[in-house]
Amino acid sequence: MFLKLKYVVLYALFLANLLGYADSSGSSSSLYLLSSFDKVSISVYGQQDLSSSQRISDEGAVSVPLLGDILVAGNTVSQAQKLIEKAFIEQLYLVNPVVTISIDEFSPKVVTVLGEVEKPGSIEIPLGRNNLPIQVLIAEAGGFSGAAQKTEVHVNRESLQEDASKKKTIIVDISAMLEMSGDGLINNVFFVQPEDIVFVPRRLF
Repeated sequence: MFLKLKYVVLYALFLANLLGYADSSGSSSSLYLLSSFDKVSISVYGQQDLSSSQRISDEGAVSVPLLGDILVAGNTVSQAQKLIEKAFIEQLYLVNPVVTISIDEFSPKVVTVLGEVEKPGSIEIPLGRNNLPIQVLIAEAGGFSGAAQKTEVHVNRESLQEDASKKKTIIVDISAMLEMSGDGLINNVFFVQPEDIVFVPRRLF
């Protein structure tokens, strides 16, 4: 009981430190990376006929009048605006375009947690975020079970190689992270990403 309470307190402290760090570093929706299925509104100053509201496609593109499909996923709003402005200029449609993109609806993002946690299953990443600290993920899953091997948590993630069916496994020592504090804690955060599968193995007695 005491051990479980200890980890609950550590999770709470971690989350408080992380949120404070985010606020002080200016981390906000301005740093959010656009994702497939986000719903966005796109407007061009003085060009009402070029405005549109749509979801980013599963390939990460938006369809812009005159330009066709423009890949925007993986970019911030500011970067995506500049990509579209550049395309208008390069294709000789507009001389000095001013493009505005607003996010109307964030796409849902989920991480799966399996193995030695109290409540295995799917955990939603908060709207407006691209990832979640693994310590917070475990807390959302009810914390570790008494038999959890906290030093070798497996994170299975889709590979960036051409063969998208391949996954890579990352081993994370959460036990060591929980012993850190202050800057050491913030600088050693491991973030899980959408569609990651996190497996907590059973400790060998």
